[in-house]
Amino acid sequence: MVRRLLSDDCRGFLRLCSLLLTFLSILLAVVAEGLMISTEEFVELVAGCAGVEAVEVEFGARLGADLGLDSFALLELHAAISEAGVDLSERDWLAVGTVGELYEFCRAASTVQAPAAGANAGAEPAAVPVGVFGGLSAGAGLPGAGMAGMPGMNGGLPVSGPGGRPLPLELPGEGGERGVADRAAPEPPLQAGRFFRLVPVVPAAVPFLYELAVSPEVGFRWRYRGAVPNYAQFEKELWAGMLAQLVVESVATGEPVGNVICYNPDFALGNAYVGAAMVSRYAGSGIAVEPVRLFVRYLFDVWPFRKLYFEVPEFNFRQFSSAAGGRLRLEGRLVDHDYYQGRYWDRLILAIYRDQPIGVSGGSG
Repeated sequence: MVRRLLSDDCRGFLRLCSLLLTFLSILLAVVAEGLMISTEEFVELVAGCAGVEAVEVEFGARLGADLGLDSFALLELHAAISEAGVDLSERDWLAVGTVGELYEFCRAASTVQAPAAGANAGAEPAAVPVGVFGGLSAGAGLPGAGMAGMPGMNGGLPVSGPGGRPLPLELPGEGGERGVADRAAPEPPLQAGRFFRLVPVVPAAVPFLYELAVSPEVGFRWRYRGAVPNYAQFEKELWAGMLAQLVVESVATGEPVGNVICYNPDFALGNAYVGAAMVSRYAGSGIAVEPVRLFVRYLFDVWPFRKLYFEVPEFNFRQFSSAAGGRLRLEGRLVDHDYYQGRYWDRLILAIYRDQPIGVSGGSG
């Protein structure tokens, strides 16, 4: 009798445990479903960026080869997913090949709850990796920079005149819109995004830039079109015709991954030429457009250009053809201008205007 009672108790306990586990699994599924982007929303986002109907989006389809999403379209997809509350890392984007893989990454990322509001109140901000080139802080070590607390000084700028009288915020007779606008201090040019930041070219970066220029995967699309100059020649020509040149650095790893350049400026006519190259692993990822967007914004912020030109051989155009006619305007074609692999290719001259943004990326402005 005692043995039977114990056996019944054990069976009841096991049944109760089974019910509890079932309830917990259902609860977790409900919570996850509430946190993740729905399948329907995800399919609509992909279809919208690919320019196809939602019924045409299959989870086994490849984003590039099957749906035709080039770098600009993938950047728009990233922005749309970010606006839906899903934040994917650089590693995630580089690992994505198909629609189904992207969905799984989105589901995994969206089930991680953000910290509750106020949970980290008062905590120190997370440190930003400085990478192989070290950290560069604005004004560090510059005379007159950060001089708050010195008599009559505020960040190195005098705020009082002779006798301690305050200087006016507006020049005499200069009111209205300009006077109001001049009261706001301008911000430094934006040089960091969600995945990449732009850093100066220092001597330690030159070997990387040389390797990028002569690498088999990138070199035929970049400065020397597949030719391999010696290192001394490359160093000598590195800044020839350049107005600005920056190294692209990965925020996640701190390593150099690309190069952006501005060359042949014509200040009288208000234009210049822009070029960019990234290491081969970012090809077709979409996020490689982010440093180009940052660089274009930087150029428009610092110099009074009306428009910027991209000159590309026709075989490079496929990477961002979806932007043509919108953000990028085709303004010239040099017929049979470039030679590669047994044939001549047209060289295309594309332009982006100051008032025409190049794209948006996950909340980085």
